[in-house]
Amino acid sequence: MKQLYLRKNWLVEYESIKKEVEVRFGVEYLRNFTKIMARIAQYHYKKKSVLLGKERELYAFLMEKGHNPFKVYRWCLIERIPEAIRFQLKNGMINQKTALHIHFKNRHESENSICVAIRVQGLQLVRSM
Repeated sequence: MKQLYLRKNWLVEYESIKKEVEVRFGVEYLRNFTKIMARIAQYHYKKKSVLLGKERELYAFLMEKGHNPFKVYRWCLIERIPEAIRFQLKNGMINQKTALHIHFKNRHESENSICVAIRVQGLQLVRSM
């Protein structure tokens, strides 16, 4: 009989990783965790850069625990998105990639583009009446 595939809660996994990193590497290491994970994720895929010191230890630690460094970096980015998008993500309405895309689009939206979007919606409402 086929068993149902249950997704692991990424937030619980991410928090457990952060706690383990805090215990092993210290609290001050968590302050720049996103930047460090960006370098480690880039190293994991490109292998052109060099990791030194604690970054190398963290990379070995993540690989030892069976975590993909790029996935952990993506979780770091998702942690920073607004609550409205995170709510949709938690409820399974959107996936992680879409959540990051929406956040990027909202962050880079200018006042002009928002005004144009409101004007277009207003015209559509008037036309539909």
